[in-house]
Parts: sequence; C-alpha cells; structure tokens
Amino acid sequence: MKYKFILFIIILISVVFQNCFAQKKVGLVLSGGGTKGFAHIGVLKALEENNIPIDYITGTSMGAIIAGLYASGYTPWEIEQLILSDESQNWATGKIDQEYIYYFKKEQNTPSMINFNFQFTGKEAIAQLPTNLIPTHQLDFASMQLFAGAAAAANYNFDNLFIPFRCVASDIYKNEAVIFNHGNLGKAIRASMTFPFYFKPLEIDGALLFDGGMKNNFPQNILIENFNPDYIIGSKTASNSKKPDSEDIFAQLENMLVDKIEFNLPDNGILIESNFTDIKLLDFDKSEQIIKTGYENTLSKIDSIKNLIDCRIDSVDLNNKRKEFKNKIPEIIFRDIYIKGLNSKEKKFVIKSIYKKDTLFNISDFKKEYFKLLAGGTISSIFPEAKYNRETTYYDLELKIKQKSQFNAGIGANISSNAINQGFVSVEYNHLGLFSRIFNANISFGRLYNSLQLNARADFPTKIPVAISAIYTINRWNYYSSSSDPFFEDVRPPYLIKNENNIKINIFSPIGTTGIIKISAAYGDIKDEYYQIMYFNKADTADITNFNFYNFQLAYEKNTFNYKQYPTQGVFQNISINYLFGNEEFIPGSTSLTNNNFNQKHAWFNLKFTYDRYFKFTKKLSAGYLFEGAYTNMDFFNNYSSTVLNSNNFQPTPHSNTMFINTYKAHSFIAVGFKPVIMLSEDLHIRAEVYGMLPYKKIESDINKNAFYDNQFSNPTYILSGAIVYHSIIGPASLSINYYDKLDKKYYFVFNFGYILFNKKGNE
Repeated sequence: MKYKFILFIIILISVVFQNCFAQKKVGLVLSGGGTKGFAHIGVLKALEENNIPIDYITGTSMGAIIAGLYASGYTPWEIEQLILSDESQNWATGKIDQEYIYYFKKEQNTPSMINFNFQFTGKEAIAQLPTNLIPTHQLDFASMQLFAGAAAAANYNFDNLFIPFRCVASDIYKNEAVIFNHGNLGKAIRASMTFPFYFKPLEIDGALLFDGGMKNNFPQNILIENFNPDYIIGSKTASNSKKPDSEDIFAQLENMLVDKIEFNLPDNGILIESNFTDIKLLDFDKSEQIIKTGYENTLSKIDSIKNLIDCRIDSVDLNNKRKEFKNKIPEIIFRDIYIKGLNSKEKKFVIKSIYKKDTLFNISDFKKEYFKLLAGGTISSIFPEAKYNRETTYYDLELKIKQKSQFNAGIGANISSNAINQGFVSVEYNHLGLFSRIFNANISFGRLYNSLQLNARADFPTKIPVAISAIYTINRWNYYSSSSDPFFEDVRPPYLIKNENNIKINIFSPIGTTGIIKISAAYGDIKDEYYQIMYFNKADTADITNFNFYNFQLAYEKNTFNYKQYPTQGVFQNISINYLFGNEEFIPGSTSLTNNNFNQKHAWFNLKFTYDRYFKFTKKLSAGYLFEGAYTNMDFFNNYSSTVLNSNNFQPTPHSNTMFINTYKAHSFIAVGFKPVIMLSEDLHIRAEVYGMLPYKKIESDINKNAFYDNQFSNPTYILSGAIVYHSIIGPASLSINYYDKLDKKYYFVFNFGYILFNKKGNE
C-alpha cells in the first residue's frame, strides 16, 4: 500500500509538471506611462522571486523598453541597475556623458537661446522649427547598444528571443497601430517610446512612427492574438485621459492624440495596478520609489497570482536558460560601414572619421566617434544600426545620417533688472565634403556691450584631427557709473569706453575627448576712452589710449561643464602662454593732467592658469572649487588707468563680467574659490560662491596718476555671490545677490534671464 501511494504521488507530480510545461503558458503585458513604467521592473522582480514563469511578453512605450530588455535576457535586477544609472537619465534628457563631450568640435559658447534651420525653396527662405524638445542622439545609440546582440542571437525573429516579444508603435500618417514581431529590435523599441514633441519620430519602412501609447497603451489584445497564453498578467501604470476643461491645453492635446483603451483583463488574467498622482513623465529622481511600488503591489497580489497560475519555474532552470541565450549573442565588432543620406565625398569624411587604426572596431570605439561626428556643426542626426553578417561573422554598421540645414540662425538675449540687457543674433553656413567648413557671423547689441564677429573654420579628418579657423571681431564695452541701477532709471555718461578689433588665426587639435591644444596668432588694436577723475560732465573729453599689438599664444583647454553658465557638474581647465608686443599711444583729454601726447613700445610674456571643477556628493549636493593664477613681466603703460585697463583680470561670476573694478585687476595674482550647490530638482538649484584674490605687486596710483607697485603681497580682496538658478530649455534664469568688498556700493541684487557671454578679445 505504501509503495502504491508513493507511485501515485510520483505520477501525479509528473502529470502536473508535464501538463504545465507542455500546455500552460503565461503572458505578461506592460503598459506605457513614462517613468511610472519603471514599476514594471518591480513586477518582474516579484514574479521571478516567486517562480512565476513568463513565456510571452508585450509592451508599449516604457513598457516596451522594460519588456524588450527582459526578452533580451536581462534579469530584473540588471534592468533596475540600468534604469537607476545616470546613463539612463541621459537617454531621456539628451545630455551627453562628460567622457563623450568632444570639445574639439564644440562651437564656442554664445548667448544663443533658440536656433532655427532654413531651407531655401526657389526665392523663399523657410524657417524650420524644432520637432522635438530633447535631442535623441543618446537614445538612438542606446537602442542599438542594448538590443543589437539579442536581435542577432534571435536571427531578427522576436519569437526566438529569450522570451518571445511584441511591441507597438503608432503610424502618424495612417493613424493606426504598428506591431513589431521581427527586424531591428532596438529600432522597434525606440519607435514604440517616441513620445510626441519630446523625441524625434522614427521612420521604418517608409512609415513615420510615434509612441505606441497613442494607439494602444496596454497591448493585451496583441498578446492574445499573437501568443494566446493560458494566463495573462497585466502591469498597468497608465490610464485613459481625463475629460479636459477649456483652460487645460495639455489635457486637450492628450485627448486628441491618445486613444482610449480597455485595461480590464479576461477571466484568465490578473491586473497589477500601480497608480501615481505625483509622478511626471521624466521624474527620474523618483525611480527607486516607483520600482518599489511596483514590487509591493505585485507581492500584495502574489497569492491570487499563485492561485490562478498553477505552474512554476525553477530559478536554476531559468538562469540556465538565460545563460544559454546570452551565450548565443555574438560580440559587437564592426567591419563594414554603410551610409545613407550623404554623397560620396561626405561619406568619405564620415568613414575617415570612424576608421582610425584598422578596419575592425568595437562598439566602445564607435561610440566615441559617433558623438564626435555629432559635435560638429554639419550633422544633425545619426541613427546607427548594427546588423550581424553571418558570412563575415562581424556586424555591419549602417548609419542613416541627416545633415544640418546649410543655413542656420540663432537668437538670444539677456533680460536683466540692471542696465545690462543684451540682444544676440547669429547666422551660419555649413558644408560637409572631404573636409567640413563652417562660416558664422554674430552680432551682440546692448547698452553695455556691442560686438560683431565673423568666423570661418575648416576641419580635416586626418588620423590626428586638425582644424583651422580665422576670426575677425569688433568689441565695444560701455561701462557706466550707474550700471548696477535698474534698467528703467537714467544712467550717467560712460566713464569708460573700450573699443577692440582683432583678427585671429587658430590651429588646433584634440587632446583626448575633452581637451584641445591650440596655437594662435592675432593682430589687434585697442582704443580705451576713460577719465582719470571721479567727476566729469558731458562737455568733457576723455583721455584716449590706443594700443596696436600682436599676440602669439600656445594654450591647452579642457571643458566638460554641463551648462554654459552656472554649471553644476564637470571641469574647466585652461593653461596658456602668450607673447605680446605692440605700440601704445596716449592722447590727453580735457580732464588730463598733461597736454602732451605719448608713444611707447611694449613687449611681455603672460602665463595664465585656471582650474574650475565640480564634485557631486549626492543627488542633491555638489560643490565646486576654483584655482586661478596669472604671471606676467608686463611693464607699466603711460598712466595708472591705461596700465590697469590692459592688465589681467579676475571675473569669476556672470555679474562680475559686466563691471570694471580696478581692485580685481593685476599684472600677477592668485585666486581661489569655493562653490556649494544644492539641487532642488534636475533644473533648479541654489548656489553660493566665495572667492579670494591676492594680487602680487598690486598696481597703485600716485598723485600724478602714474602707476607703481605696492608691497609684493597686499591684502586679499573678496567676491561673494548667492543665487537661485533655473535652467530652462532655452537658457538660465537667476536671482542673485553679489558682494564686492572694495567698492563703495558693495551689494548688488540682480535678476537675469539669458546668458552673459562676450566674444573673446584679441589679447586673450
């Protein structure tokens, strides 16, 4: 009797397992929902921990990404680690990792806030407005990097993945859903999560595709029609749009763009709902909380899931199956390159830029060159595809490249509570051939600063890249004694007008990814109009110092700052040595102590060093520090004012760049600074800045307005600043208080929206 009972149990177990593994299949469907879709990761973790099998998986938008990663053999814990990384935030925000910021190709910082492309049709020029808020370069590359190997292992059939997979996108022209079951896996997933206006739409087989959530945000019907599983588990993080009111334009657009769908599952299904009321589309700082919520919501229903689904999968068997699939993934090594969208000369430029050492390169090698190509001013987008070639046993690299429109324009402004309002306009022509060429002109205009700059640059894709540029610049600064007063108040006549023209030739080459070495030669002339007395009127004429000079420079520069102004991450480093010589001419004005003209020749070396770096301690706290120094053997000019005007200066804050303060100018000096930053959100922060400058042989004025040196080391001078800064899509808005310890008026409260940036001088 005992043996019969044991035999019965064995037969019963074998029948149950045979029935489960032979017939019973479980399908998982994941909804869209932006960052709320990270809850799907918690769902996967809970299901695997409780040995619930997943035989098929479908997803839309964020659900497509999570489902695609799982179907490619990533464990839920690997997916979690990936999503919580800084890299995943870069995919969604378009920010480029510091190590891939190719400073050699980066255009000089300008006050531009909005850029337009122009297309010429006949005699008309049509401005092309941006179609997406967030650059997709990071996302396009990640879609290849993450999924190319799994697609190759599955022979581009989604049924052959680790878990059979489907995702859905929306054909914007036909107004219908597009279901992907084969082909380029990364491209299909990238199309599925192309949220309108945030990301650029993707073209596949002639169809322009957007986010799958527009037509089917919970593809349970696709799961049923394609796989017909015995059981269905649904993870829902999205919901149908609410009825809009007349004042809510975003709700109105959502109702127009997104179809209503049914979230209820049939009797053989169970739904896991993760509802969020305080999570926005790109709230990455709440990722851990979202994943935890999905995990807890799944555990709360795990008994119901186990009661519904009577089969289990052993964790060892699952890991072995996953390992077996991953072992089939061929390493991504490229050999042949195929380019669409360029002519033969343009293709040669791209190919020479990628092939550096030999004809074989891995994905890490290509990633560096990918961002280098995009950093230039001639290419707007590169969509990369890696297709495994079974004959060569390497991957073919297919690049769909779109050039920037040859004609581009930019506009910018600085809107300020002080008299430092600025406007900015730029136009650009670029051409890509055997080498790339860019011609740029920009104009700045305002009460404080006016400038015209013409810039021509050519880049050559040699093994060691080289670029040559020629720049002609006209600068004019008008410094007012009441420049700190609100813009609606009258200001006195300028006490200093600085006119500067220069033409500069640069030859430069990259040092690594983030640095350049530059050799420059410049000719320029400076005309300073100034008063050497405190009080003057409109009838008076200013003293004038003309200085015609030549400047030869050797410089190394590195820059990985995340913002042009008010950075919170990265490093800026500059080491330069200049040799300058020229002729000074002094012309006295009506208030001068002398009536005699004066001429003198000058020649000197100038060595300058800047190191500015930010450290990130936590997600909310970072800090920067600054070291800056200058040393020169420059001699005195005719008088104290002209000597100071041509000396090195220390202007570490945006506001200090708008002021002329004698005490922060010296022939030689050392300076340090400390800058704690508190991040209130990804784009909003509070910062404090404390700087100390110590002049070496401080320049002083005697009773005859001649310059002389004080003690070798005088007392240090300080600059303090505190600001709350919001980095909008088009530029920074800041409210700051600035303190200068050597001025009669020490405190300056300033509101600015936009950039305070000037074209470089010829003697810099």
